[in-house]
Amino acid sequence: MASLDELENLLKKASRLLDKAAAEIRDTGLEPEKNVRRIAEAIVLASEIRNEIYNRRPDLIPEYFKKK
Repeated sequence: MASLDELENLLKKASRLLDKAAAEIRDTGLEPEKNVRRIAEAIVLASEIRNEIYNRRPDLIPEYFKKK
């Protein structure tokens, strides 16, 4: 079973890959309006899970999310 550290890292990587996929969809013209929206929804859902992780493990919150 993955630790919260590992799960957060996987979700971060998945979000980056999804972002790259959205760019490719735009470039290829594969119904960009519909499919980029789908990818954006997937990124939002992954972010919601990451927020749940941060609620349990605030030490995993990236520095750029912390208030200064």
